[in-house]
Amino acid sequence: MNKWLKLVALAVMLLAYDSFYNFWPARAESGFSHYITRSGDTLMEGTLAFRFIGTNQPLLNRAWTDPSEIEDAIRAASSSGINVIRLYPFEVSMGSDPAGTFRHVMGPNEYNESAFKLLDKIIQLANHYDVRLIVPFVDKYNYIGGIADWSAFRGKTANDFWSDPTIKQDFKNFIKFVVQRTNTYTGVPYNNDKAILAWQLGNELPSTDSWISEMAAYVKSLDSNHLVADGGYVRAQGIRTNALNDSHIDIIVPHIYRYHNVDMVTKLNEWRNSTKGKKALIIGEFGDFSPADTEQLLDIVQNNGTSGAMFWGSMHHHKMGGWHWPPVGAWSYLRYPGFTTGDWANEKPTIDLLRKYAYSMKGLVVPPWPTPDAPVMFPVDSVHTLSWMGVSGASTYDVERSTSSSGPWTAVGSDVTDDITAPRHHTFTVPIFDDASAQDGTSYYYRVKAKNVHGSYSPYSNIIGPIKAKSGVIVDKDSSGYAETGTWGTSTLGGSYGGSSRYSSTIGSTATWRPNFTTPGYYNVYVRYPYHQGSTKYAQYSVYHNGITNTVTIDQTNIAGGQWRLIDTVYFAGGPEEYVKLATVGGGSNRADAVMFEPHNFGDSFQNSSSGSWTPLSGSWSLSNDVSHDSTPLVNKVLKQSGTGIAETVINSTYSNATVTVALKAYDNHMANASTGLIARANSDFSNMYTLRINYDLNKVQLYKKLGNSWTKIGEASMIATPGTWYLLKLEMEGSSLQAYVDGVKKISVNDYSLKSGYIGLRTYDQTAVFDNILVSSD
Repeated sequence: MNKWLKLVALAVMLLAYDSFYNFWPARAESGFSHYITRSGDTLMEGTLAFRFIGTNQPLLNRAWTDPSEIEDAIRAASSSGINVIRLYPFEVSMGSDPAGTFRHVMGPNEYNESAFKLLDKIIQLANHYDVRLIVPFVDKYNYIGGIADWSAFRGKTANDFWSDPTIKQDFKNFIKFVVQRTNTYTGVPYNNDKAILAWQLGNELPSTDSWISEMAAYVKSLDSNHLVADGGYVRAQGIRTNALNDSHIDIIVPHIYRYHNVDMVTKLNEWRNSTKGKKALIIGEFGDFSPADTEQLLDIVQNNGTSGAMFWGSMHHHKMGGWHWPPVGAWSYLRYPGFTTGDWANEKPTIDLLRKYAYSMKGLVVPPWPTPDAPVMFPVDSVHTLSWMGVSGASTYDVERSTSSSGPWTAVGSDVTDDITAPRHHTFTVPIFDDASAQDGTSYYYRVKAKNVHGSYSPYSNIIGPIKAKSGVIVDKDSSGYAETGTWGTSTLGGSYGGSSRYSSTIGSTATWRPNFTTPGYYNVYVRYPYHQGSTKYAQYSVYHNGITNTVTIDQTNIAGGQWRLIDTVYFAGGPEEYVKLATVGGGSNRADAVMFEPHNFGDSFQNSSSGSWTPLSGSWSLSNDVSHDSTPLVNKVLKQSGTGIAETVINSTYSNATVTVALKAYDNHMANASTGLIARANSDFSNMYTLRINYDLNKVQLYKKLGNSWTKIGEASMIATPGTWYLLKLEMEGSSLQAYVDGVKKISVNDYSLKSGYIGLRTYDQTAVFDNILVSSD
């Protein structure tokens, strides 16, 4: 959709236990007995008319989406009564893509298998949750790659896409690859999978009639089971006569929004009258209407025989906690069951309307929201940044703690919301709850349970801990270490530390927090600020420490509303000269609230353009810039390894019982056993070590030990290892216990005491990769 993508040009382009992941392959059997077919202008499921209310999911079929996010999105739709999801078109490699960007289509006849494994997962889970899919092939726009980029592969312009024989053959080859692909999880070819409602030629395509006819006929020649929808951009325009008369086109899919400035009632009835007796009509996208207009639209659709309508759009939980929730202008994406930050855009009333009509279109009464599944808590190092992967349909969460893993348990947080927007490429767990009542020096265990809008509770999550509460220093606007220059005002927005915070839109104003440490050492630096739509997306923090300045830029519309957001881990030498400073820039209000400094064992030094205490042993290591593809593109300092073969680097301290956390992203995947990971308990020449790595070739996370240059695999688990995607590896070592996590989910648990202590390091094998957020914590 144009309006979303234009905003997303400024905006986007943005779970279980290990046993649960292993359960996924068992979900292969379909709950569907019939393909969706067409009888005249009516969609049919067997002998019954098929009508629906659905949503668009623009971040679902992406080359980087995590399987836990896929499950969350599809399960949430199903539990809300939404039984059709329209995916966004496939991503296409663009000449402007930063290094390390992976799309579905990397070039003519060159496809990213990891991305298609994610589509396999989407289709598998759609079958499991009884959700149908509409799958478009190509986009008009090039925000994630589209017709212009297909043409650019051959040195041609976007207009050549419709007529150039070579480009058309490239595209046909791609269609054939998709339609005839066999799902790696279910073993079912796509063209035999009943979860697919229809193939759509594309999104809002300015195509020629001859191209539409040629491609529709080609799809039908490959797949006689599924329907074909046009890709015409017909919002306020008339429906194309060619599409109405083409025997290979089954569904007409126009879009309508308030900003189109057309009479909605007239247009909906005009479209229905045009298609009556000829083709099925689906309102492929609608949005930005008031609740009253939305209800009117849905009522017309239900009563005039339109087959379905699909809201733009819905979002899912972020794999690291919180939500994907990019801006979309005058209305919000939907997050079931609706949250406070979406009140300005009538998020909950809109969801309620969609549920009402989704059931009434089937002749059913809206049931209560189902009881949520158990959330999954992530292992964390601080009681102030407790985090979990939220669950579909949960409204709030209750948090409990204990000094023993077996209880007794005490409630420390009730009706806690995970209504937190997380950046797409966030490389650390998203803080959700601060246990401010924890006693310094005491170790705690935690668990959470989810609650729906009716008050029904999920089972408890997994238990995390022990986590030792650490004495930190908090500096806020009322502290002696706080100072301002320029023009600032007072805000009482919710989530402000102590009930109020400061804000400024005057460029050049500064806010400074000085901790005045008397004990030198590494400290985690957290910032906090309230949520507001109008906050700056380029808040620039300078961390001056030990004679060095780190500069970190963050989007203050993300991870906002009272969470402690980790921005750096640095070494403070002590004294009044060291500080954190926020210098205001344009683009909205800069929010100065509180800064927390919490003691830690080790942190990387990348943000000050230094490789710090890292010593390369092999490979080609250098400080580099990594450009995010978030809603607000930001440049991040990372450690990059670009040599072939074995590449290893080490820090100059040894650890025994410790937790090592590393964020990593692979830039390529061309070699057998190409892998990237961390090293622990190594000796000085790395002839002995543990290494936890992601094997991108085999789609595994693996734990090895190396003794006297002899390798032994001591644990592994399956995953979809996608180049171009950030992963967070964590290895907990306590005596012989080795616990390995990927993105907060435990994947490997083994006992091995071959190595008792040693150095921490990084390792790649035949792979270019970047590293960030390298932290070591040890009690």
